[in-house]
Amino acid sequence: MSTREPMEEIITVSSGQLKGIRLPELGAIAWLGIPYAEPPIHKLRWKAPREIEAWTGVFPASDFKNNSVQFIQGEPDGSEDCLFLNIWRPDHTEAGLPVFVFLHGGGNIGGSGRDFQGGELACKTNSIVVTVNYRLGAMGFFRHPSLRTGDPLDDSGNYGLLDVLHALKWLHKNIVCFGGNPGNITLGGQSAGARNALAAYLSPLGRGLFHKLFIMSGGLTTAVTEQSEEKADDILTELLIKTGTVSTQDETREWISTQSADKISDFLYRQNAFHFVEIIRETGLQMAAFPHLIEDGTVIPIGGFDNLNNLDHPSLPIILGSTASEFSEFTLGDTHFFSLVQKEELAGNMEEKKLYEAAVQYGSDLYAEFNVEQTTEILLSAIPAMPIYAYRFAWGLRDGVIDPYIRFLIGAPHGADIPFYTGDFSGVQERFPADVISEHNEPGRNMLSSLMRDYLRHFLYTGNPNTEGQPAWQRYTPNPRSAEILWLDANQDQTIVQSVCKLVKKDILSQMDNDPRLAAEQRNWLKNNLFAGRFFW
Repeated sequence: MSTREPMEEIITVSSGQLKGIRLPELGAIAWLGIPYAEPPIHKLRWKAPREIEAWTGVFPASDFKNNSVQFIQGEPDGSEDCLFLNIWRPDHTEAGLPVFVFLHGGGNIGGSGRDFQGGELACKTNSIVVTVNYRLGAMGFFRHPSLRTGDPLDDSGNYGLLDVLHALKWLHKNIVCFGGNPGNITLGGQSAGARNALAAYLSPLGRGLFHKLFIMSGGLTTAVTEQSEEKADDILTELLIKTGTVSTQDETREWISTQSADKISDFLYRQNAFHFVEIIRETGLQMAAFPHLIEDGTVIPIGGFDNLNNLDHPSLPIILGSTASEFSEFTLGDTHFFSLVQKEELAGNMEEKKLYEAAVQYGSDLYAEFNVEQTTEILLSAIPAMPIYAYRFAWGLRDGVIDPYIRFLIGAPHGADIPFYTGDFSGVQERFPADVISEHNEPGRNMLSSLMRDYLRHFLYTGNPNTEGQPAWQRYTPNPRSAEILWLDANQDQTIVQSVCKLVKKDILSQMDNDPRLAAEQRNWLKNNLFAGRFFW
């Protein structure tokens, strides 16, 4: 992060006084780690967020606070006391600025608000940028019969989503204190954060809390209560064995059947939060691995997005985006391919190389189609007048832009569009050090970043990304064969932006079935192993 300087100015919000920091290199000011709800600890662990009590004195909003409990690089991190938000804005006195609330990705088991550095984006878009920490994993999405209290919010199991909605309520009440306009809030996110933003739109509790959506690589996903409660029982079983309460599966069934709901609830509340995290450490785009965004009937309607036609939802402007190589890192992370890469045996093995290329191509097309085309078609079928704009981010696929082997492995991967908005490319270089971010590609990369932020700025202000002097961005229509996806790319020196045709799932599957690169057993392996159970399959 850039150099920090303390602020002298004190801001008063509903819960007390705050003092933030200046970021002079960016021309921004920030308030980091603001508590927006009571800590969800002890008896509040699996409860809807509670209003924060006022603090005394001046709260030092100068540093990021705790992440939600999770594993980072194999090590436990974070705390159950995690309900904090971060605010950035330009360092001037203009008021009434649009507000962009961004929800981090991470499969709803990882990530935090610090992942999206908002200072530069706030200045480039002359807006207020907010990021939110919310409960993750089994602390954020957990529904077990023994925990029922009779309160529909406390019993919903959707604690992470309720945290997001509570943060939005806090912002509605307080964002004017930071120079923001509570009547112009855009809710956005990437991956799981984008899916959470869409779920907030679906939720009746989200009405009126935001006015536009900015969705990056996030589709329409919910889980039924039965699926969630079965997973909660599985977690309970593992905890009983892990703690030595019982020794075998048979004993767990007997223990559960003979204990009262209060005894089971007490057992769950006594467990260290990291014991839950150890059980749910990877989801791999599979709802069965960690059912979340639960159709409880209060926070999320029964039937989820399939029931959108029967619900009275407002028509909000939406930008929906995906990357061109959405599935590349998930392919690379598969044990079969990862082993070959570690042994440096993939590039020289033509059969495996062709299989890898096909896996990335079809997995990415299916995932991108799920995130954008399927989402858009469901929304438009319910609300035909909804103004939707769609993009596909492709930087990194063009010859001569990044290292050829890295291009083969990852292309334009899931999340690669984030730094083009934030301006913070440090994380990309840490993940892929082989000349992904270089002086060689800097001119084109900076031009593409500037274009994308221009579109976003205009969208934050008006609900329409089109701005004078930039390539026209067409609204999405139900015509499946029309070229209405804005393709965002750049070579070493300049942007390359054009409208491209939509992806059609049956065409992707047909192409895969007739791909001469794939033998029958390879095709079956993709379908029955690599793709099986994923959101898009």
